[in-house]
Amino acid sequence: MWFRLVVVALLATCACHDPDVDTLASIKDKVCACHTGDCADKAVKLVGDHPIESNRRTQKLAKAMLACVAKAHEDELSDEPSGSATP
Repeated sequence: MWFRLVVVALLATCACHDPDVDTLASIKDKVCACHTGDCADKAVKLVGDHPIESNRRTQKLAKAMLACVAKAHEDELSDEPSGSATP
């Protein structure tokens, strides 16, 4: 009885670990640490170096990563003097 419970607990723990989530989370951390749009864009390109399976958790991380990219670009634009923006 106890053996079955231990086996089920181990399988449940192992089944939840997703290396794609770990990889994407690491890339997201790099993207979100960027203060410029160029830095964020370069960090996002790291995703192409790793084949990542799309699932609910990776999609959530990707959405958060893209929000960080957008914020880096917005912050960069807001730092520019008002007359230097190019149309």
